[in-house]
Amino acid sequence: MNTPPIANWLAEWADLWRTGTLEKHVHVAPCSRLRRSLGRCRPSTGRVTIHPALFEPAHAELLREVVCHETAHAAVYLLHGSHVRPHGREWKTLVAGAGYPPTTRMDPRRLPRDLRVRLMPAHLYRHTCSGCGATRTAARRVRNWRCRRCRDAGLSGWLRIARVALTGRR
Repeated sequence: MNTPPIANWLAEWADLWRTGTLEKHVHVAPCSRLRRSLGRCRPSTGRVTIHPALFEPAHAELLREVVCHETAHAAVYLLHGSHVRPHGREWKTLVAGAGYPPTTRMDPRRLPRDLRVRLMPAHLYRHTCSGCGATRTAARRVRNWRCRRCRDAGLSGWLRIARVALTGRR
């Protein structure tokens, strides 16, 4: 397997972002526990975990973008400390400066089909208002959601929650 040049990327971004110690602070590794996200960062320790599928040669450019996104969190921590928003102005400036869109979630249409299928949940939860029939869908049950229209009309606004299986999964 061809190892991606992550150390080179970190050195490039350290120069660009003027962090100096970025290469020493950030440690990138695959993590098989990631099921629904492409990457995670713990800025205080510099630990960046990446979905293992991104280390496949076919996903090299996507790997670079995700590593940049997560590394920017560590760089913001080094430059500004822990008192800034995770996807705030400072983070957006660094990611955009590296040539990537500063978005918090990647548009699924940008992902290759094989990766999109791996990240797709097996089911979703449909939240339905018993008063007006309005619906919301989420990957998790959200018990505290209420229908604003019904609540404003003096009703409880509580939603019924139903698990909905997704088709086309693997």
